[in-house]
Amino acid sequence: MNKRTREILKKTFAALCACVVVVALVASVFLPAVKAATQKQLDDAKNKTQQAKTAAQKAEAEKKAAINSYNALDAQIQSTENEIDSLEKQIEQTKKDIELKEEELKLAEEQLESHEKAFMARAGAMYEHNDIKYVELLFKADSLSDFLTKIDMITQIMEYDDKVLTDLKETREKINLAKKQLEDILVRQEEDSKKLETKRASLSAALAEKEKLMKDAIKNADRYKAIYEAAERAEQALIRENANAFSQSGYNVKYTGGRFAWPVPGSHRITSQYGERIHPVYKTRKFHSGIDIGAGYGLDIIAAADGKVTLATTNGGYGKCVVINHGSGITTLYGHCSTMLVSAGDTVTKGQVIAKVGSTGVSTGPHLHFEVRINGATTNPLNYVS
Repeated sequence: MNKRTREILKKTFAALCACVVVVALVASVFLPAVKAATQKQLDDAKNKTQQAKTAAQKAEAEKKAAINSYNALDAQIQSTENEIDSLEKQIEQTKKDIELKEEELKLAEEQLESHEKAFMARAGAMYEHNDIKYVELLFKADSLSDFLTKIDMITQIMEYDDKVLTDLKETREKINLAKKQLEDILVRQEEDSKKLETKRASLSAALAEKEKLMKDAIKNADRYKAIYEAAERAEQALIRENANAFSQSGYNVKYTGGRFAWPVPGSHRITSQYGERIHPVYKTRKFHSGIDIGAGYGLDIIAAADGKVTLATTNGGYGKCVVINHGSGITTLYGHCSTMLVSAGDTVTKGQVIAKVGSTGVSTGPHLHFEVRINGATTNPLNYVS
């Protein structure tokens, strides 16, 4: 290898070393930055995934909480309504007890007046003839027979006097007892009335809370969907599991026609029609199986026609509901009641009060959900009611 070749090799090697140094310097400056940028992207992606997971878990928890709150409130409302119903019956019975005791007291006072008159009459007779002594009367007897007669007469007089005094004492005791019992009943009535007032206030608060819950849920489609779909499943299960209650089975009566009575005489305000409607939350067409009649809480619900009660139960969607079979496979359903006044198996007549308007089940306020079904299939109730 000559001198020139060696010089070229030296220069080439030197150039290569310089390149290596430059590349090393560049890598030492830029690689950490690139690595840091990539790591940041990974961290951001990981955070977003975690945030999405947390949001999904939160949404699911909120849905469950909404359903639990709804179920708890509905159970509380139904329990309070049952307590109110029981108290109202108790107060009604107390009124009858008061009337009975007042009648007993009146009768006892009349007896007392009668006994006092008898006593005063006897006392007056004794005063007028106070100079006649029983011993003198006996000595004036004309014979033994007269003597015995006078003894018997004196004995009867003494027994009569004793009976009058005994009757007076017993009647006064009877009056005192009747007064005490009446006072106790009046105290009980006052206590029951206060309890009833408290329960009604509790019911109003629970209804307001439920209404707020449902309105808040409507603003949050996921929460409402969870409650609404659970209610729909409960309604379908009720219909499926009680198919006979919605058909002609077990009640072979022929419906003879005629218009049905309007089920809520106190209100004719329809708040939701039968059939397809734009759902306020889903914004899609949803089927409504009956009509909703807006009405004041506790208004009477009447049987639309003569028939037999085939179902009186509580359901997650319908709340407290009654089903009446009218014959020929025609049934009516009354949902969201506060109180049911009939039981399965009862025979009812057209216009009979069967329940009270309420807000049980999936409901944002007191109203009646009214359905007419033909062999289990829904039809427009307005074709039947007058």
